Amino acid sequence: MRKTVVTAATALSAMTSGSVAGAADAGSPVAGGESHFVQMDRIETPIFSPSRIEGSFQLSLVLEAKDAAAASAMQDEMPRLRAASLAATLEFARLYASELTAVDAERLSADVTASLKRVNPGIARVLIVKVAALPVA
Repeated sequence: MRKTVVTAATALSAMTSGSVAGAADAGSPVAGGESHFVQMDRIETPIFSPSRIEGSFQLSLVLEAKDAAAASAMQDEMPRLRAASLAATLEFARLYASELTAVDAERLSADVTASLKRVNPGIARVLIVKVAALPVA
């Protein structure tokens, strides 16, 4: 768990550092030493109950590519990657999310990673930068 947090912090640090100014736009690859990261736009899905919408599930992801070529390929496949991550997030929200409980980020990461690796095998892993389950206002 600590390694995941450190890696996510490294990814965020690389994306916001002055040496990669402008490269932190969604879908842009960001080199972080030997690692290659691609940021995705925020995903927001509803949390359903049997009779109504109970809340909102929000997710921000950074994809770690196996190499620079895979990071570049991710840019071209971003619509397909986003569609796969949206489908996985909707399914997770349907089965496991509630605005009253903590989000199981490990399960969510595993589900989204498996879904995205089917679209692009060049993805090493999916890092969750932000996740929230909020009640309807």
